[in-house]
Amino acid sequence: MPVDLVTLCGHLLLSAPRSTTIPCMRPTGRNILIAIGAAIVLLGLGYVWGASGRFTVESALNETRQQLDIAEARGHILDARVSLYNMNFGEASRRMEEAKAPLRRVHQRYVDEGRTGAVRSISAAIEHLTEGQRLAGKLEQGANTKAGEALEAVRVATSQ
Repeated sequence: MPVDLVTLCGHLLLSAPRSTTIPCMRPTGRNILIAIGAAIVLLGLGYVWGASGRFTVESALNETRQQLDIAEARGHILDARVSLYNMNFGEASRRMEEAKAPLRRVHQRYVDEGRTGAVRSISAAIEHLTEGQRLAGKLEQGANTKAGEALEAVRVATSQ
């Protein structure tokens, strides 16, 4: 058998038969388990790191949505009051109807949060708008008073 100089895993060997596998390149069960364990730990750390600020961001997003819905409802109610001042009862009725959708979303959020006082105020605002629409349909200026009462109920709800 001829003597060959072969480097195997950093060791100098005199001869290496061609049929043998290289011992340092052979995966062992222990090495595979270590790699799987490291991957699981890294995935867990990534999840915790990614979820760390999620609650804060979600609560800020919900608060912003709430403020946007309240501002939208107020804008529609104020538009309705301007329309009533200009004797445009049809436009006023439409604006009051448009104000109900964001108020219903605000109402549902207050229900979810368990804020009963705010829920009552928003419910009252929706009732005032319904009554205002009824009065606008009869071409009565009392609709303006109901729109004002709805604005006041929204103000009370947001202060609670």
